Amino acid sequence: MTPFYHQTTPLNAAETTSFLENILQSSTQYSIVGVLPDLTIQLWNEGARRLYGYEPAEVIGVARISILHPPGEPPQKLAHIIEETLRTGQWEGQLVRVRKNGVHFLASVGINARRDQLGQHVGFLLISRDISEERKFQDLVESASEATVVVDNQGLMVLVNAQAEKLFGYERKSLLGRSVNMIVPGLSENAEAQAELELPALRRDGSKFPAEISMSPIETPEGALIRSLIRDITERKLFQQALQEKNDELSKANQAKDLFLASMSHELRTPLNAIIGFTGTLLMRLPGPLNPEQERQLRTVQNSGRQLLSLIDDLLDLTKIESGKVDLRPMTVNCTAILQEVAAVQGPAAEGKGLMVDVAVPEHPVIVMTDERAVRQILLNLASNAVKFTTEGRVTLEIRDFQTEVQFRVTDTGRGIAEKDKAHLFQAFSQVGVRREGTGLGLLLSRKLAELLGGTIRMESREGEGSMFCLTLPRP
Repeated sequence: MTPFYHQTTPLNAAETTSFLENILQSSTQYSIVGVLPDLTIQLWNEGARRLYGYEPAEVIGVARISILHPPGEPPQKLAHIIEETLRTGQWEGQLVRVRKNGVHFLASVGINARRDQLGQHVGFLLISRDISEERKFQDLVESASEATVVVDNQGLMVLVNAQAEKLFGYERKSLLGRSVNMIVPGLSENAEAQAELELPALRRDGSKFPAEISMSPIETPEGALIRSLIRDITERKLFQQALQEKNDELSKANQAKDLFLASMSHELRTPLNAIIGFTGTLLMRLPGPLNPEQERQLRTVQNSGRQLLSLIDDLLDLTKIESGKVDLRPMTVNCTAILQEVAAVQGPAAEGKGLMVDVAVPEHPVIVMTDERAVRQILLNLASNAVKFTTEGRVTLEIRDFQTEVQFRVTDTGRGIAEKDKAHLFQAFSQVGVRREGTGLGLLLSRKLAELLGGTIRMESREGEGSMFCLTLPRP
């Protein structure tokens, strides 16, 4: 630091006023203080007044520079600084200073020795500024767990933390003052005050890696800066690539599965329908009489064939839903008529078990715009389950009509569902508790169909007290 000015004699009041008006008063960002060889303050600019809180009349000619030092600071510290300043002509560093109100702060301080034209020492000039916030910001950047680079409006790096040194392989002194494009080519051209972007980054050894950069603005007395957090996302990219490859494999596997099920369904249905048909013919005794044991065995074959055919149909329906191939056809649907139809279909099975089937519907027809086939299939599944898993009592089919939705409730007096089994109830091939019949796909299919219709299926059940399944459809 070169001497700010030369003065042959200590400043008098008039000279001090002239100096402040012509040179120093224009500086408010920096504190400029002139002192005599005995360290008595003789010059105090506007920046000093703002920084330290003393009015000029409180310090000029009456106070020594030691009032700016913390109480209890060893005198030899100031003596050492003065000695080095006289020896070299200047001193620069950071010092803890004290304001008039007793508040301590960290300041960047430069001290010049003033000499007259004959080289005689006539005092010192102290220039300082508060760097407390700047230091806090530097500490914040340094403590960041990610590589952090701060650039100015020209794209030059003004602050770099240890994580950035580690990530890019440079010492920070090799980065400061250089373009940020040195480590992230194109960043300065793409940088915005607030942005998230991905760019290839460059290490010192020439190796490249994909980087994710998060930028945010910082306002400082020296102007606007941009803080960039830089992350190496090589592992994420590799994971995404592997995930995409797995998704492609799964997609191909699903296509193969759909093709297999579509082709096998025909191959399996044809002989199954023949088995069921010929079994029915035998049970009708068209070829001739049957004894009781023959009839029992034929009914076992018929029931097994029907269950296997039902499994094939359920698998195909599930495949269509999961592949997005279900063709919904919304139309005006009379929900009352569908529920009564479902009750009629389940009547014989319920009667065979000694169960009552009750139907409770509003007096007015309940009309909803939805897919009739899907609603019928859901209700048939729910009602069939209720009859199948109820040994005594009744099954109630009910419609509740609301302004924004319609609810179909299927309630039974069966054994109910244990709490531990409820989470598995809507899973594929899941049969909980005493539920052993069927494919285990009916509830899963029903829930998926309900979701396609924009509705929901919920269940309420307590073990030993029966169950209630509710299909809710929204009104358009």
